[in-house]
Amino acid sequence: MKVVGISDLHGYLPKDLPEGDILCICGDIFPLEYQRDTFQSIAWFCLEFVPWTDSLPYKKVIIIAGNHDFLLETLLDKVPLNAEEALKKLLPGDNIRKHKIVLLHNSSYYYEGLRIYGTPYCPDLRNWAFYRDSEGLKTVFSNIPKKCDVILTHCPPRYGNLGVVSQGWGKGENYGCSELAEALKERDFQLLMCGHVHSGTHEVLTMGNSKLTNVSIKDEDYDPFYSPFTIDIYDRENSNEKA
Repeated sequence: MKVVGISDLHGYLPKDLPEGDILCICGDIFPLEYQRDTFQSIAWFCLEFVPWTDSLPYKKVIIIAGNHDFLLETLLDKVPLNAEEALKKLLPGDNIRKHKIVLLHNSSYYYEGLRIYGTPYCPDLRNWAFYRDSEGLKTVFSNIPKKCDVILTHCPPRYGNLGVVSQGWGKGENYGCSELAEALKERDFQLLMCGHVHSGTHEVLTMGNSKLTNVSIKDEDYDPFYSPFTIDIYDRENSNEKA
């Protein structure tokens, strides 16, 4: 199955994306100018973002939140609702079934034999959405399944240069999350995709038999810069091939 990954849209809705079976978006979805306005965020999500996801050449569009996605924090952390309940608030009635979008929040989605898990939490940003201190991060990342196929996180683990800023302000600083990196050591997974640090390395790194990559598509100036990531992922229970 071909998986396409992007992150850190900040309101940018690209039209020329590569073909694939599913698209995964690793957070920071909402436009910067709307991010702290609940009503504008709801209108943009329902009137622009969801129709855009439906127009894409994928069977499913799987999303997680990021530190700029305050509307989703309100629904998922402050109400709190689970991912399906939150999406039903935005797309009430049977509307979820009419669309391709799937929201994950410390939860899994099973698709064609693959288990995809998503979580949005970040360190260091106390006044932003989905912040947790060190103990809180250890708690939320302990919920990552011991075995899954694809993990979606907003923050990068502190591993290699995934969280190292390579341009502009803060160049050379490492904002990778050590609590996430520790949790991953005990997980059996094929692929982790993250974002948050726009200019973190977009090379594919390996951790044992697992692959990790940053899929942000904007640079540190919030301009579209990086290409979408694509990879073939296989059902390990029914295939001898590896991602």
